[in-house]
Amino acid sequence: MRMLAFLLLPVMVMACSDADAQDQSADAPRTLSVSGEGQAYGTPDLAMMQFGVVAEGKTAGEAMEANAEAMTAVRNRLRELGIAARDMQTSNFSLNPVYAPYNRNSSTSDERKIVGYSVNNSLSVRLRDIDKVGATIDAAVSAGANNLGGLQFGFQDQTELEEEAKRAAVREARKTAEIVADEAGVTLGRVMTLSVSGYSRPRPVAMARMEAADSVTPIEAGESSLSANVSVTFEIK
Repeated sequence: MRMLAFLLLPVMVMACSDADAQDQSADAPRTLSVSGEGQAYGTPDLAMMQFGVVAEGKTAGEAMEANAEAMTAVRNRLRELGIAARDMQTSNFSLNPVYAPYNRNSSTSDERKIVGYSVNNSLSVRLRDIDKVGATIDAAVSAGANNLGGLQFGFQDQTELEEEAKRAAVREARKTAEIVADEAGVTLGRVMTLSVSGYSRPRPVAMARMEAADSVTPIEAGESSLSANVSVTFEIK
């Protein structure tokens, strides 16, 4: 009899453990997870652009000198327009050899010869007076810039737009949860988890090599948007 009681004891303990697990599972809340996206629109008051100078020379020194002279003229012209030093930053500088064109008819196996050098110097500029974008481009080109990068618009202070986008995202998430809960025949309860992420959506304007024109280059800032995403988990009853 003692042996029988000893053998039954583990079985009874395991049965209790399974019952406890079922009770814990029954106590766990049921949840519904949804996501939402919100956007806010505003008129940009900041422009970012790149002015570049590409210069070539027979020697590396000649290319460097020609590029330095042109880029200095561009920088000085931008300063004359009132652009502060903190709003200008060198974003690229490279020196590369220029090779002679490949001749398919040549019988020699020698490497292609270097016939010159090319220097590329780019200056990133932040313009806080958005009404002067076109005039600034024209002034830089007239001063010697011959390679312009992408133009992007943004906001000097986007705090209010960020808040508006996040509120819209939360509203969208709750609306989705209410629709799903109604169709499923359940009721939304408290918020269990909530995560928010926000990001900007700049709208670049493609630009290429340009030449100075007599009239001011027309640039339209239009609207830019900020977008925020939220993920929400609701308790359901």
